Amino acid sequence: MYPLSVQIVTRDSTTQQEVRHQYIVETRHPRWELVRILFHAIFTVKYS
Repeated sequence: MYPLSVQIVTRDSTTQQEVRHQYIVETRHPRWELVRILFHAIFTVKYS
């Protein structure tokens, strides 16, 4: 198992505050988990 830690920081344009998303995963396939986390973060930031 490989530990994978990803932190994504964006700025909310309406409130001018930073929004932080942190993902910590232990997996055998860190590349696929990274892709899955990035897609999840893109849709979360885009639609929230």
